[in-house]
Amino acid sequence: CFGGVGCGKTMIMDQFYEEIQSRDKLRTHFHDFMLDVHERIHQYKVSRPNERAFDPIPDVAKAIASETFLLCFDEFQVTDVADAMILRRLFENLFEPGDSDDSNR
Repeated sequence: CFGGVGCGKTMIMDQFYEEIQSRDKLRTHFHDFMLDVHERIHQYKVSRPNERAFDPIPDVAKAIASETFLLCFDEFQVTDVADAMILRRLFENLFEPGDSDDSNR
């Protein structure tokens, strides 16, 4: 969805978010989400200092998926190439079919 300031994008998203009856939902500003993702990547890398080829993105995606069934972004705008590369891989991992039990979410 796109449009000028004040056309109701955030209001529609907020209404959608409030109607979802899941306790595992997150509504966040995109910038805050990316700060969290970068922090998680850093923590995973710090936790494995001797593994140069370690790829933290699948683990970060798995952690986010275990915490959140629905993820709603406000102000989704990617202007950084590195963030775009991270997001591509993160979303690929998040949307990958898994063995989670979604019935209680």
